[in-house]
Amino acid sequence: MKAIILTILLGVLVVSVQAQYPSNSTKLRPDLEKQYTSGLFKGDNAYAFVPDEDPAAVASFSILQYLQGRVPGLLINFDRFNMPYVTWRNAHPAFFLDEVRVDARTLSMINMNDIGYVKVFRPPFVGAIGNGPGGAIAVYTYRGEEEE
Repeated sequence: MKAIILTILLGVLVVSVQAQYPSNSTKLRPDLEKQYTSGLFKGDNAYAFVPDEDPAAVASFSILQYLQGRVPGLLINFDRFNMPYVTWRNAHPAFFLDEVRVDARTLSMINMNDIGYVKVFRPPFVGAIGNGPGGAIAVYTYRGEEEE
């Protein structure tokens, strides 16, 4: 009986540890990379996430809350006015919504059900002002023909 309980506990620990590392969905779903990204946003120097394929995305209130703990080194804090304060390797990342520059608050107000694809680019990101020393977070919303 103790062996069965120990086996179950070890199985749960292995699953939870594996869930902490970001999966690079670009390798698994190259069609999403081709469908959503263009220009400087193409490439494999990023962590890619597909919220539809992750059950934890349903429980998240914003994309920043969803990314918290999934990207190594990305620190997301909220002040008392619920304004996001994001740093990555001691620099601030650039934020893009459908490849248009936005601020962190705008990005955090997007409904998780509207997000189809997310790429978090490692620093430096040349598509941002000043070559993006903090990397970049690009969020892509569904297009009209994709919604079911």
